[in-house]
Amino acid sequence: MSVPHTILVIDDDADIRENLKIVLESGGFRVVSAESATAGAALVASEKPDLVLLDIIMEEVDAGFVLAEKIGPNVPVVLLSSIADSAVKVFDANKLPVREVLQKPVKPAVLLEKVNRHLAATAKK
Repeated sequence: MSVPHTILVIDDDADIRENLKIVLESGGFRVVSAESATAGAALVASEKPDLVLLDIIMEEVDAGFVLAEKIGPNVPVVLLSSIADSAVKVFDANKLPVREVLQKPVKPAVLLEKVNRHLAATAKK
């Protein structure tokens, strides 16, 4: 039996974290979560996730962007935000080490497809 991929969910909204966990676990993933960028950074170091789903606005308006920079390009990061459409206009997401910026709420089937696609792309490298 293979070890499931670990997905780290970082979001300050407990309901969002729980919903994402349910969806991701139904897709066969192991899920760990954090309520802030600070806590998330510690879990990136200790858990070595295969992919990070990261909210943009948490303890600071740009906490997700700052953490994405710290995580760097070695771990796939997908930004999730209710302001995703506006954020990509204000901030150049192409300059961040993120794979994609998704608007919340994300439909479960879309989320699983995106996560699987990004993990597959990482495996090919």
